[in-house]
Amino acid sequence: MRKVLVTQGKGGGPKTATARNLAVAAAVAGQRVATLDTDPQGSLTYWHSRRPQEATPIEADQMPLPQIVGAPVPIAGIDLLIIDTPTAVEFFPEATATLFDCADLVLVPVRPGPEDLVSMEGMMPYIRSRRRPTRLLLSQTTRSRDTAEARERIRDFGTVVPVEIPHLQEVPRTFTLGLGTAEISGTRTGPLFSDLWTYIAAELETTP
Repeated sequence: MRKVLVTQGKGGGPKTATARNLAVAAAVAGQRVATLDTDPQGSLTYWHSRRPQEATPIEADQMPLPQIVGAPVPIAGIDLLIIDTPTAVEFFPEATATLFDCADLVLVPVRPGPEDLVSMEGMMPYIRSRRRPTRLLLSQTTRSRDTAEARERIRDFGTVVPVEIPHLQEVPRTFTLGLGTAEISGTRTGPLFSDLWTYIAAELETTP
């Protein structure tokens, strides 16, 4: 069972939206997927509770970060576990280290904008200290100077995913529906999240 940890340095960003849409894209592609919601806010858990019965199957579990005492154990029949974290990981150093160290890959969504970039810059030393393969995803992009500047700046932080997720209302609108855009025909971000999964899947094949 491969494990992808989704984290970010600033609240209000696209972390959970990325986690749920990546889970859907992987499931649509044929992976047997489970999610682990460690954010006490429980947004990923709420989303999963809204999934229609006819939707692509995804298993879900919830354990708030303060309760994490060991690495998630393999789940029978599951290929991929996507772990959603809270933003205030620094308040729970032992639990945070446990999740980072068990991850096969760490995915960090970053919004374009000065506050998010400064927050990301502050978080990178910790991420590097855990020595796990890490990829940065530019998300909620617009046709603006902020996006252009962010595109250049995040290259200094680490390896950037060659897919960007634009800022479109179709992403938050799927939240209360319990869906991901990759399972809805005609969406613009659905194919992009599928491309994101294709990239992540290839990266997971190269990790030890």
